[in-house]
Amino acid sequence: MTMQRPPPSAPPPPMSLFAEGVARRATMVANTREGYATPLHAHDCDMLFVPVAGRFDVVDARGEAMQSAPGDFVWFAAGAAHATAAQTLRQTHVAVYIDPDFWSTALRANGVQRPPQGMRAGSAALAMLSQKMLEVARAGAGADSDNGAVYCGALIMEAARLSANPLLQERRTPARMVAQALADAIVADLSQALPLEAFALRHRLSRRQVERSFRAEFGMSPLAFQQVQRADRARYLLATTSDSVLSVAQQVGWESGSYLARVLQKTWALTAAEIRNAALPRP
Repeated sequence: MTMQRPPPSAPPPPMSLFAEGVARRATMVANTREGYATPLHAHDCDMLFVPVAGRFDVVDARGEAMQSAPGDFVWFAAGAAHATAAQTLRQTHVAVYIDPDFWSTALRANGVQRPPQGMRAGSAALAMLSQKMLEVARAGAGADSDNGAVYCGALIMEAARLSANPLLQERRTPARMVAQALADAIVADLSQALPLEAFALRHRLSRRQVERSFRAEFGMSPLAFQQVQRADRARYLLATTSDSVLSVAQQVGWESGSYLARVLQKTWALTAAEIRNAALPRP
């Protein structure tokens, strides 16, 4: 009897050169640690610092501080010393570490020549990409690494495009200060209802003015921001405490554990038990 040779297996689908290049020449780190601070240090690569929530003091080697917040991004060249400290207890940011040659290529592709390093205004696209990268990071080992590489590459290209714009010196406009004050009030007590009416009255503004300023600063409505912060806090509590699902839900302002379960499934495709199991120390 003649043995038939099995048909050759199909070759794996090719990875796009763009995604492959990004995967090899840039990496992303998402950080949500409370009280985040780093001493003066430098990297052997370029770095993009993109705030997602909270406010930061970013200090360069000369001791000059930049006050960065969502809506900004900071670029430091390889070897440039810097220190960072969150000015709010809770914070979220994305840091992208890039091979210097790759960053130079991205700049040239956008027609940008020798931009000075420092802080610049971001864009709605940059905010959306940083949120997508954050979602991939939260998903952990099961995340779609190809999508993560594409988001990373797209963020690098958008930051390179924005690097043609002038540096921000001080951008503490009244509207921005109002938006940041509301964000701080929301994060300070997530168990409370959105304090929008009382906040607007206290600042002698209309609710619509406050909402418009907030959306311009954070790229989302105050209610959407509160929901994102509640979900992040709930996941943190599930991973670090033994509180019941109902207790965690109530601590972040939701009345039922079933609603929290739906949020976890919609946001990360995870259950409370899966979050807790992932947080357990491995033998």
